[in-house]
Amino acid sequence: MSTQIRGVKADFSQKATVDAKPSASVILLRSGNEGLELFMLKRHEALSFSPGLWVFPGGALEQNEAAVIDVGSEEDIDAAFKLAAIRETFEESRVLLVKDEQGESPSLQDYQNFYREHDWPALSETFNFGEEIAKQEWQADLESLTHLSTWTTPLQAKKRFLTRFYLRFMPEAQEPRSDGSETTEARWQALSELKASIDSGELKLMFPTEMNIRWLSQFDSREALEAALLEHRPPEVMPRLEKHPDGVTLNIPIEAGYGISQRLMRV
Repeated sequence: MSTQIRGVKADFSQKATVDAKPSASVILLRSGNEGLELFMLKRHEALSFSPGLWVFPGGALEQNEAAVIDVGSEEDIDAAFKLAAIRETFEESRVLLVKDEQGESPSLQDYQNFYREHDWPALSETFNFGEEIAKQEWQADLESLTHLSTWTTPLQAKKRFLTRFYLRFMPEAQEPRSDGSETTEARWQALSELKASIDSGELKLMFPTEMNIRWLSQFDSREALEAALLEHRPPEVMPRLEKHPDGVTLNIPIEAGYGISQRLMRV
């Protein structure tokens, strides 16, 4: 039985499990008039994976980054995920999360120059983020990312990912945007409005995206969120799919901290 739910195409009859591909995403935040705001991109409707869904910037680890997972220390592994998250965030939204040798962010002029040189559609498959920032004597600002959660796609899925979600407040003087190709829309929206859109069913999201937004929506200020993060332990979650007369249920441990343990996904 093949089942399509948001972001997941699952086959309950398959005998073998597909390996989960490591990936990373950055949840970009800023303070707004209505509390905390979050940046999201809408995937193109013609894409084969998760068409039309709203997502955070991010993507899969490159081969050299993923190779660290099997042999590196936990610190090395976290650095590999963070580097991928920062690289993908620039490639997908043009947000540059780097620092110079003094630990300072690029000036507005330096950022704009780099942005113009590496704007869409000039960014090719040969673009090497590490090499390009090294030319500017910059390095990826790994310490600026806070690990929020890790989600692994259910075992029955035909395409699986192990994704680390990181938090980062937006650098000053930068403005993320859509590439107009893989993603067609970009927007900032208050967390309270996002939660209301989720509750009403208006917003198309993958389950991990929704759960991360729900967790963040309990905080009305940067100060409140940063205080909570001091005690936060990133949950590792792999939803369990179960067939139901009305669809498929996604089941997660209540201990994961999202306030729910089961969600019916109608198909």
